[in-house]
Amino acid sequence: MKSNQLNAKDLITLAIFSVVFIVVYMVCALPTGLLVPLYPFCVGIAMIPCGIVWVYLRVKVPKPLAILIQGALFAILAFVMGSGWFVAAGILIGAVGAELFARLGGYRNFTWNVVGYAVFALCLNLGIFAIILLARDYYYNFCIESGMTAEYMTELLAFVSGPLLVLTCALSVVGAVIGMLLGRVFLKKHFIKAGIV
Repeated sequence: MKSNQLNAKDLITLAIFSVVFIVVYMVCALPTGLLVPLYPFCVGIAMIPCGIVWVYLRVKVPKPLAILIQGALFAILAFVMGSGWFVAAGILIGAVGAELFARLGGYRNFTWNVVGYAVFALCLNLGIFAIILLARDYYYNFCIESGMTAEYMTELLAFVSGPLLVLTCALSVVGAVIGMLLGRVFLKKHFIKAGIV
């Protein structure tokens, strides 16, 4: 019987593919930042290809704490790379939620893993954009100090609204579900081998 405890191989797999997840996210999300009308949809867009990596990790390491470790690595790297504490907080809260839902399915139930990934995407989206509505001046000053132009920030703050945030949250969840379904298609052989249902 396979051990349900994380081992050295699991931790190495988590570390490597957590970095892959982050790179895929950045490749998808950063270009959207060039255009204000696209930027609020970055999470929904990025969660689709990132879902394939997420599925791979759930298949390769279907064990307790794996999602929390992945989320912690993402949060730390995001913070080090200049994202605010609010983004890191969204990632960590999302990782906790995803971990709890995955646990409901014994880490091997695809449906519960989809729910968990959707919760992660939702929290990530809120971590990035809810601060705009909750603390607009703080967010403006933070981004200006991080190198954003005043013109860009003025346009972004004028564009983001409560209804838009609700829309981006919904699309983040949709993107997460699509990403998981794509991941299952691409990794069907791994699913069969791992006994994921």
